[in-house]
Amino acid sequence: MQNLITKSVSIAVVGGALLLGGCASEEDVHRAQATADQALEAAHGAQAAADHAQQTADQDRADINALSGRVTTIEQEMDAYKARHHGQRG
Repeated sequence: MQNLITKSVSIAVVGGALLLGGCASEEDVHRAQATADQALEAAHGAQAAADHAQQTADQDRADINALSGRVTTIEQEMDAYKARHHGQRG
């Protein structure tokens, strides 16, 4: 995503330089603006995907923590069971 933003900024700088230099035609300006708009749209899409991935990772982390707690509880129950029944076999 950082690469897209860098490209967007580069395009905007080049477009601005052409405008200031007086060498750009109106078509060049429109083309540069369209390219910058596309890059910005792609960056927004990438950000949305990254946000979704982060939410998924956060939920997965919460699920893992919950499962870890359940495993710990089961281990403790097994240890208590073993302690109660240790030595009862003949």
